Amino acid sequence: MRRMVWISSVIAVCLFAGGLAGAAEKTTEQMLEEAKKALDSKEQVVILDTQDMKDFVGGHIEGAVNMSRAASVSGRLLEHHMQKVTTDKDATIIVYCMFDTRAPLAVKTLNETGYKNAVYMQGGLKAWKAAGYPMGK
Repeated sequence: MRRMVWISSVIAVCLFAGGLAGAAEKTTEQMLEEAKKALDSKEQVVILDTQDMKDFVGGHIEGAVNMSRAASVSGRLLEHHMQKVTTDKDATIIVYCMFDTRAPLAVKTLNETGYKNAVYMQGGLKAWKAAGYPMGK
């Protein structure tokens, strides 16, 4: 099982690296700092959490919107649910999951459906917690 998760993670990173342009040049720490600054400055930013609902309820970045099923099922479903959150295709959207498995796919899908500023928060919630940043419940 662990091997399958690891292989899936490697495949996801390889397949969806094209959707992460710009993020690839930044370290995990830089990505976390930028996300934290955006939240602290009250910028218009959407935080998209792609964890399962039970994990989201257990802890997430404050203000995040959970879309685990939409991110996992299809691009059309994700786009449909995003329309409820923001219709602005130029909105900054920071996407994360716990272990960097779903977020890259969600970012790729969002970019393909016209959300030009969807970015993947490298390190995910695990790195956010490790940095000591605040959590919502």
